[in-house]
Amino acid sequence: MNLNRRSFLFSTLLSANLTINKLDANQVEPELIKLGKTDLVIPNIGYGSSSTSDEKIVKHAYDRGVRYFDTAESYVGGDSESSIGNVLKSVRHEVVIGTKTKARTYQNKKDYMSALEGSLKRLNTDYIDIYYNHAVNSISRIENTDWWEFIEKAKLEGKIRYSGISGHGSNLADCLEYCIDRNLVDIILSAFSFAQDPKFLEKLRHTFHFVAINPRLPEVLVKARNKGIGIIAMKTLAGSRLNDMRPYENKQLTYAQAAIKWALNTNYADAAIISMTSNSLINELTSISNKKYSENEYFKLLEKYYLINHESLCPPGCDICKNACPNNVEITEVMRSKMYALDYKNPSKALLTYSGIKNNASSCLSCSGKPCSNSCGYNLDIKNLNVISHKLLS
Repeated sequence: MNLNRRSFLFSTLLSANLTINKLDANQVEPELIKLGKTDLVIPNIGYGSSSTSDEKIVKHAYDRGVRYFDTAESYVGGDSESSIGNVLKSVRHEVVIGTKTKARTYQNKKDYMSALEGSLKRLNTDYIDIYYNHAVNSISRIENTDWWEFIEKAKLEGKIRYSGISGHGSNLADCLEYCIDRNLVDIILSAFSFAQDPKFLEKLRHTFHFVAINPRLPEVLVKARNKGIGIIAMKTLAGSRLNDMRPYENKQLTYAQAAIKWALNTNYADAAIISMTSNSLINELTSISNKKYSENEYFKLLEKYYLINHESLCPPGCDICKNACPNNVEITEVMRSKMYALDYKNPSKALLTYSGIKNNASSCLSCSGKPCSNSCGYNLDIKNLNVISHKLLS
């Protein structure tokens, strides 16, 4: 019997002991994908847990057909892992779990194994499906041979199935390419949204009068996919200012659905994770219709979002402005801190991120702004945004 792609993937998922409960009347059948060359088959939208540890929300996501749960030892002080572990321990064989640790340059195999054991305990499991080196933004962290020796040992012991790297910092493309060229990872978790897609940017070029932007990140993601590395996208909502878009949405298509669909339809990513902080948001995300909307319908919503937010939208991993500042202000990291504060409404994370920046925006207060005035491909007013960030977060 000939099987179409959906039937094949669904049968593969079932054979892997992953099951989707009977869907309710308002829910569509999730689209299943295979992550690169791995044997992991998951719905193409996963549960992000960086901002919540509510067990009721975890349970609701599972009941709505979510089968990939992404977390980290640092999320909500470890409580995010605990909530996932408590809810899913009885259905562990039905879900795929990814978690993360920041493998510091100065740490060793013993430290990494200790971090893994802590995550295993909190997650109520004896194995992790995907274990990520978290928030990587420097080559030195992935040059540490102790990390890769630890990964090999943990795989042999059955404590992790696949290794990964995650990131959304200024040096993201370089870090990913380092791992891709050396065949070091099975899965990549990367920031990626419509605002980083050259095709989308080209459509906006004449409206905003910026030169053609060709972000390096999409090229690196294509390189990874060609090597069979699975790719999961995060930050797909480009700042996540959902309330800005409610007046322009309809019941058939919301901004969040359009943003996710665009990211997945580019072929730069296999799946996406979204921070699921409420039952209503989970319902919205898991109700993305299988109906094929036209690219123009998606584009209209995304264009409106960009029109509203373009003066402050700094896509992660861009770094076009690198080396523009004579005082070596880490512009993209300052912008990331601002994103946490103003877009994600997470002041504690914003303050923590900003406090960790070696060269913050303090020097911008007395600068003319000329050195960076034309350095942003997106035409952002870097000085003004940096001053706002410093006054808010210093």
